[in-house]
Amino acid sequence: MRIATTIGLLLLISVAILVHAGSHPVSAIGVADVEVTTVYWGPNAYTQNTARPGDVNDEFSILLTNVGDDVARHVNATLYIGPPLIYSSYVNGALENATVISQVAGDIDAGSSYTLTYTFSIAPNAVQGVYKYSLELNYESARELQEIDKTVPINVPIWNGELVVQGVVTNPTKIYPDTNQVGVQVTIANSGQGTAQNVELQLILQLPFSASSSGSDQIFLGNLPPGQTTSANFIIDVAENATYGQYSVTLDQTVGNQLVPIGQVPLYVAEKVKFDIVSVTPTLLHVGDSGDVVSVVIRNTGTVEADDVRVELEVGNFITGTLTDFLGTMLANETKTAFFTLDIDSSAVPGQYSYNLRFDWTQQNNALYDDYSDFITFTIQAPGVPYALIIVFVVIVGGGGGYMYMKRRKAKAAAQKPRTNQK
Repeated sequence: MRIATTIGLLLLISVAILVHAGSHPVSAIGVADVEVTTVYWGPNAYTQNTARPGDVNDEFSILLTNVGDDVARHVNATLYIGPPLIYSSYVNGALENATVISQVAGDIDAGSSYTLTYTFSIAPNAVQGVYKYSLELNYESARELQEIDKTVPINVPIWNGELVVQGVVTNPTKIYPDTNQVGVQVTIANSGQGTAQNVELQLILQLPFSASSSGSDQIFLGNLPPGQTTSANFIIDVAENATYGQYSVTLDQTVGNQLVPIGQVPLYVAEKVKFDIVSVTPTLLHVGDSGDVVSVVIRNTGTVEADDVRVELEVGNFITGTLTDFLGTMLANETKTAFFTLDIDSSAVPGQYSYNLRFDWTQQNNALYDDYSDFITFTIQAPGVPYALIIVFVVIVGGGGGYMYMKRRKAKAAAQKPRTNQK
């Protein structure tokens, strides 16, 4: 009886299991599914590069991911390319270009990825844009033991960086003729969709501008990603004879062996006060002189005001004294006189000597200076006879002559007087 009861219970449990199983579908067998999840230039998906026309040996990556729930066995990928991509490889020792490239990715577990890498060059005449190619994937799903063959599109972007000039600042802010070591800071922006790679820039200078030193008109900036800005710093000189006004120089990018203009750099040269020497009095000096006062008449020939004007006579070893004079403010076309007191050393050698005038002043709150382009020439003669001695000599000579004259006159008068007859 007990055995029969046990058998009955087992039958009931079996029926219940069968009924329960029949009320739910049977689970599906796992399937592998390999997809292209991303493509990018460079070895790292997080710091993607861009490719541009003319690039050589750029790395291109395709990330494959098995999004299915089974292992993808024996994954093989075949990429079909065409212009402007160039894929070169050696076949039997000869370099050939290929349009069909196959790679074996092996087995890819469910949820895992594999990166296909290629090395492409890009034709120099390529037009910017996105080029569409095809990737054929072939693999097996392990559980179903079936072969899967599918083709997916591959979009390959080729973009140039587009560099533009966004702004220009000079240091000092105002530049004048004969100003050296002028810093020119140019703000560069990449307005293109691709990274500007190996950026090398050069200012194309022409008169009245020149590079302050070798290479100060060139700069290497490296890579500039799209949408980013950077500063390019140059150092230039301004010629002494530069006329004031607006100028513009070209900023070029070095691409290969060529210079490609990317924009204009405006430069404004402000007017600089110019001083003119009207006259110098005296210009004849003597060895051993002391306290000779030389007056120099100076005119402001510019059209702007010069403040705090100071004039210095730059002399040689044989001249000392008061060599500077302060003229204060000089308006446009105004004339003032500078006075210098000179002592000529007794060891000075007679001859002609040329000396320079240096001007220091402020102009619109800018401290400026200028060395006069023409020289002041003095003639230094041998020591002259002192004036007092000349006067004494004249007095002595004159007195002696008068005395002799009077003596002769008296003698003559005595000779002409009638003699008295003697008895």
